[in-house]
Amino acid sequence: MNIKEFIETSGMLEEYVLGHLSEQEAQGLECLAKTYPEIKQEIDVISESLGKYMAVYEKEPPAFLKERIFSQMTFDDPIEVVNENEEFEKENETEIAIVKVIPLWSKLALAASVLLAATTAWLYTSNNELKSTTLSMEERLTALESQNQGNSALLASFENPDVKVVKLNGVEAHPEGACIIHWNEKDNSVVLQVSDLPKPAAGKQYQLWVIGENGPEDMGLLDNDFENKILAMKPVNGKPSAFAITLEKEGGVPSPSLDELYVIGNV
Repeated sequence: MNIKEFIETSGMLEEYVLGHLSEQEAQGLECLAKTYPEIKQEIDVISESLGKYMAVYEKEPPAFLKERIFSQMTFDDPIEVVNENEEFEKENETEIAIVKVIPLWSKLALAASVLLAATTAWLYTSNNELKSTTLSMEERLTALESQNQGNSALLASFENPDVKVVKLNGVEAHPEGACIIHWNEKDNSVVLQVSDLPKPAAGKQYQLWVIGENGPEDMGLLDNDFENKILAMKPVNGKPSAFAITLEKEGGVPSPSLDELYVIGNV
């Protein structure tokens, strides 16, 4: 079992943390976590990250915003504005000073208005960021939901004693190739997990073969969008001795092109 690949591509750890796995699936993953510390560590990391994400919903305007605004406001004694105005021709010339007093409550109201406006702007920006983050999370959850059924089957196959796991390795011309066959010997059903195959060229498509007593037999075509998917293939007929994948023309062929062999594995 490729632990690193399982952690990075299965999506089951995120489903487990979110509580989307069935009880049986969750128990199976917990068993794996006890066996493989890397899985347990990754579950802890995902749980912590999700906790931080949820904390965003409880976010309040930061204290520094209020402090910054009030630090710029002064609440000294009332301001006196002296208007040296008209001179009245009297026996003793007197300059009448008109005093305008700005009360403290008025300045407090002004500060409160500024604080409200600044807080509203901050909340608006934070809300937009939150919406963007939420949308991204919802898209990821949708993708994980679409993978969940296939991933559940994959996890069950590791625990089912009736399932034989066959690793298909790359041939000399394509050493990077790697796939895994999960063959249920009881009902002969087969699912394929693509670990590493190059994208096929236009007009080409991968085809799975089983090699048995009657030679190679067609097991079905791989969806060209095969990355991170569990593909259900045709059931096995008879007793297979090997599985192989070749690159054929789109739509498939009745017999394999051996010069286009990419991966093969003995049962």
